[in-house]
Amino acid sequence: MKKFIFLILLVCLGIGAWFVHSEIFSAEAQYADKVTFSIAKGESVSLVAEKLEEKHIIRSAWLFKKYLSFRKLDTEIREGEFLVESPITLARVVNSLANPTQAETTITILPGWDLREIAEYFEKQGIASSTDFLAVVGKSAYNYKVERKIVPVVKGDWQITKDKPSFVSYDGYLAPDTYRIFKNATITEIVQKLIDEREKQFTEQMYNDIKKSGRTVFEVLTMASVLEREVRGLEDKKIVSDLFWRRYDKNWALQADSTVHYAVGKKGDVFTTAEDRDSLSPWNTYRYPGLPLGPISTPNIDSIMAAIYPEGNDYWYFLTDSKGKVWYSTTLEEHNINRYKHT
Repeated sequence: MKKFIFLILLVCLGIGAWFVHSEIFSAEAQYADKVTFSIAKGESVSLVAEKLEEKHIIRSAWLFKKYLSFRKLDTEIREGEFLVESPITLARVVNSLANPTQAETTITILPGWDLREIAEYFEKQGIASSTDFLAVVGKSAYNYKVERKIVPVVKGDWQITKDKPSFVSYDGYLAPDTYRIFKNATITEIVQKLIDEREKQFTEQMYNDIKKSGRTVFEVLTMASVLEREVRGLEDKKIVSDLFWRRYDKNWALQADSTVHYAVGKKGDVFTTAEDRDSLSPWNTYRYPGLPLGPISTPNIDSIMAAIYPEGNDYWYFLTDSKGKVWYSTTLEEHNINRYKHT
């Protein structure tokens, strides 16, 4: 009789062990290719267990807590996003807790934007406040040297930033593109990613050719940022690049409306007013000869290549009409005629 009872107990224990093993390793809470769930900071094991059971990600909150305790994971619940791929078993859910996934989002930085516009975009996307962003990269059209303020410094081992003056922001140094970023990434990490992309655009040949031309990377980025705002197509950019570089070498005023827009914070219109052009900002290339104090926008690679490899021509003047068409002239008289006709 005792043997029979013992045998019954063994069978029951065996069935119980098989059931528990099956519930942990085989039984699926739901038939899906994958499920995701999140754990907020400070959530208890009991609360997590209840949420997972309600969402049918686990079959038993009680067994989930016991298995966590057995695995000694009940005191190490981490916040984050978690992914479980089929089969959706309790064991796979618990295993996922050791490897939280980082949820991603997409951002798009458009060519021609300055840091003010990027800041506005980040704020609208809920990535960061404009104040927090500008605290990392610096303010557009702001002369930190004259204002006796400390310029933000983004840490990184980049060749393109080696000759960046300490009195200007990171305008021009963030590459325009579409990026996948982690939702929990810091602003500094995002900015570093964008500067990394800019760094990748420059080849050793480009650096060598910049050096041969007698320019610096900073001058090239500044010129490219002006070209980005002045004209649209690559061919026009190359022509205007040569025109601007010749003016620069002669210490003439570039008279680029885009630099005035940047200085006074104006958007939209390609033209400027007399009041705009009276601005005392060092980015005003109507008032001051040479390049503006620093880049005025986020240039794309075409603008950078045009700044490095201009197309020789005899033009000294140009204007862009409201439709984006560029009109060139060799004399001031011809330029005034174009202004009369096309503005």
